[in-house]
Amino acid sequence: MLANIRKNMKLFSIPLWIVTASFVLTIFLVWGKGSVSGPGTNDVATVNGKAIPADEFYRTVDKLTSAGMKEKQAKSEALRQLLLRTLLLDAAEKEGLKVSDDAVAKRIESFPAFQKNGKFSAELYKQWLQQNHIPAETFENQIRQDLLIEKLQTIVENVATVTPQELKIYYKAVFGKRNYKYEMFNVEPSKVKVSSKEVEEYYKKHQKLFTENKTIVTAVKIPITAPNAKELVKKAYKLAKEGKLSSFKEIKPVLVTDKNLLKDINSRGGLSGYIEEPKDYVIYERKQENKILPLKEVRGKIINLLKTEKAAEEAFNKAQKVASSGKIEKGEETGEVDGKELARKLELIDLNGEITATIVKGKTGKVYGPFKTLKGYVVIEPITETTAKVMDKDKLKTLKDFLLNEKRKAAFQAYIQFLQNRAKIQVNPRFFRGE
Repeated sequence: MLANIRKNMKLFSIPLWIVTASFVLTIFLVWGKGSVSGPGTNDVATVNGKAIPADEFYRTVDKLTSAGMKEKQAKSEALRQLLLRTLLLDAAEKEGLKVSDDAVAKRIESFPAFQKNGKFSAELYKQWLQQNHIPAETFENQIRQDLLIEKLQTIVENVATVTPQELKIYYKAVFGKRNYKYEMFNVEPSKVKVSSKEVEEYYKKHQKLFTENKTIVTAVKIPITAPNAKELVKKAYKLAKEGKLSSFKEIKPVLVTDKNLLKDINSRGGLSGYIEEPKDYVIYERKQENKILPLKEVRGKIINLLKTEKAAEEAFNKAQKVASSGKIEKGEETGEVDGKELARKLELIDLNGEITATIVKGKTGKVYGPFKTLKGYVVIEPITETTAKVMDKDKLKTLKDFLLNEKRKAAFQAYIQFLQNRAKIQVNPRFFRGE
């Protein structure tokens, strides 16, 4: 089996350069050779002549919809899962893989649902099968198939290796150090001047930035002892609900400034309401008031904004000029640093690490940037090759484990693609009409 897979590895091997931390496994969505005819009436599909029964398909769909998936999506996902499972089981059979009865029994005995006081309980196992209406033979066959797929996956993944040379290359790329020349261009608003005309033009163009939103609460107080108090309350409350309390003529509505009353009103919520005090009925109305602040109140803020914008533009233009020239004349050197140390020293704004990776992998003598920093912009030139004079054993082991794990994933994914390309897969369209 292993020899057979090794022989075919050249047909589906994936270069190490695509094995990265962001590697994502994707099971194929478009299947291989075959047509939409062929399966029996009660079969959803066939894979190399092996049928996927409708009852198995619908059981899988039910599980997915019970987990919250929409039916249309559940059907597609169920088909994908069953096609993949059947494809792998077919491959395991052709390679002559077997799973012993003892292995099946041990797997079943390991399930916590079938254990009592840490030991397998045949009684719990029987109860579970009865509750789920599953014959023991069907369940045990399912476990046997799971183990077959696991066995096949382990064999394929174990083909992957990490050579000492690969490990050295990646170690140097990840943990290696090199020297850089750099020049900083800080944003310095204090050195920039802004004219009154610029301030006025900015204010006119961006007035929405200087809009003040306030909640205005107005109310009328109707004395409880007033002869027609209840009629006045009804009228005022109706107007407040319509947002027209200002049109109440009998008693002039006033702006509420009393802190205790405002606290009471705000705790009640709503745009209007009614409060009964010891001596008065209070009918209130809340409105949002949008007011554009006058220029004199925001002039200082606009000046600071414009100074920062102009200073940032000047810093970027200077940095861009140096980058375009291809040479840093007035820069400083970082000394031997790795990627993390470089980003920390230059205070790079690099949320996903892509900028740092570009610089670290950059060509010696080439100027990169401008890149944004906490204080402005920087241009950088690698001036030595990357070296890793001493390899840390712990880092080396961590990196090797990571690379091996990713190469194993890549090998199994490529093996699936290899099987798919050679498979004859036929789907019954009757189960997917209107999808």
